[in-house]
Amino acid sequence: MSRPSPLILLSILIASLVGNAWFGLRPGALLVSAHEGDTFHLLDILFRMEQGLVPHNDFMTPLGVLAFLPIEFFLTRGFGIGQAILWSQVLVASLLSPAIFYTAWSRLTPKTAYVFVWVTITLVLALSFGGTEPGLSMSMHYNRWAWAVGFIVILLAFAPARGRDMPVTDGVLLGLGLSFFVFLKVTFFAALLPGIALILVMKKRWTVIAAAVVTGVLAALVSLYLAGGEFWLRYIGDLLTVAGSEVRPHAGTPFVEMLSQSSTIALTAVGLIIYLLISRAGHLEEAFGLLLLLPGCFFITYQNFGNDPKWLVPMIALMLVLRPAPGERVVYGMDIHTGLTAISTAAILLFLPSAMTLAMSPLRHSAQDITTYEPMLPALPAHADIMVRSDRAKTVTALLELDLPGSPWFKYREVAGREEPETLFGVPLPACELQAGTLAWFNEISADLAEADLPSESQLFVTDIIAAFWLFGDFAPLQDGAPWYYGNLSGLENADYVLAPKCGFV
Repeated sequence: MSRPSPLILLSILIASLVGNAWFGLRPGALLVSAHEGDTFHLLDILFRMEQGLVPHNDFMTPLGVLAFLPIEFFLTRGFGIGQAILWSQVLVASLLSPAIFYTAWSRLTPKTAYVFVWVTITLVLALSFGGTEPGLSMSMHYNRWAWAVGFIVILLAFAPARGRDMPVTDGVLLGLGLSFFVFLKVTFFAALLPGIALILVMKKRWTVIAAAVVTGVLAALVSLYLAGGEFWLRYIGDLLTVAGSEVRPHAGTPFVEMLSQSSTIALTAVGLIIYLLISRAGHLEEAFGLLLLLPGCFFITYQNFGNDPKWLVPMIALMLVLRPAPGERVVYGMDIHTGLTAISTAAILLFLPSAMTLAMSPLRHSAQDITTYEPMLPALPAHADIMVRSDRAKTVTALLELDLPGSPWFKYREVAGREEPETLFGVPLPACELQAGTLAWFNEISADLAEADLPSESQLFVTDIIAAFWLFGDFAPLQDGAPWYYGNLSGLENADYVLAPKCGFV
């Protein structure tokens, strides 16, 4: 079996890393034009950590520490927060490069390997979550990083080695990759582990399994030594809180709808056909593994905002390396080689819009007119290198119920199924939800709080999804609070005041 040229592979990898990094860093600031709420959530966590607070121990989040430590590495060394975020992506891409190179070189055909390296590096360094919207955002950066590692572990487990087998190396990388999920976003670990474990057992790759288990155990022991047992108990508690939350049971479309609605049913069909064709190609162990792996990929997609089908990338590569030779296997009159080629082409076309959004995002970032942006944290001039597009930041748009008592539409309220208006200490709260204008919202409420002359370092419990007012005024972050609201009252017992916006982002 032919392998890709190491020199060409390395050249593409380095060119992809340097090129994407240069375009991303070129403006000298991180420019944000979408998902500002998620960005404030990230900033809230990062600046808490800069003060020495520890995720889970001191505030609530279901995300693992590796979602933040690469950024914190640069932030604590004097970088502005925008530069720290951008350089963190370069750091992650650099650290993953040896594993990406090894996976492509040891598992893929030359052309597939070259494209795989470019796609994976681009995914890590993108400035968009994917999808089809052109907005610039670091929102859900941890999902992109996790998927890049997911590509690696899936192919190391399912794709046959080309040339000499290196089970210890495979096992160490699998153990590191699965451990990475635990410390980044545990959904990936829970969803991908069953399929990976099944294929390794069915293939009797005992050395790989042993190396992976030893690596995982060592990673757990090191983390236990560094973070302590209380950290892990609180981490598990945060995960259970979010899993049981009714506020955000999923990031968008319900699971059944995601599999069956008109815009995504083609993806479900492709997943089923991949399983059938790989089975018909004679790869029965791989097909059985896919019976667990594909549902896991669907579940991750369901949990991630935008339901972006990034699982197609390793599936495309896997189909191309598992294709039998033309005419070698013909089932019911169909050449399986042709069938796998056709379905991999269909998968490429289905993922192409997202791939183009990801690939173009550093270029769009480089081409922005920076004069149309303004600092996202006006109270922190040392961190003016994270900027938000002014029109989005100042356009205050909201959804508001109009069928209220006294209105001509009140007679329709009952048939519309409206609930009774909420009240807080006798004050009615309008059914209002903001959809844009985060910076204007923070600025104006912070100005009101300044006029109220609250004591310095007061802690606020905010009845809204985002609560980063301490970055805009003389407040302290809420001890044991939740930078992003998941449905409970985290930190309320430590609050000096409760802030209830009449119209928020809930």
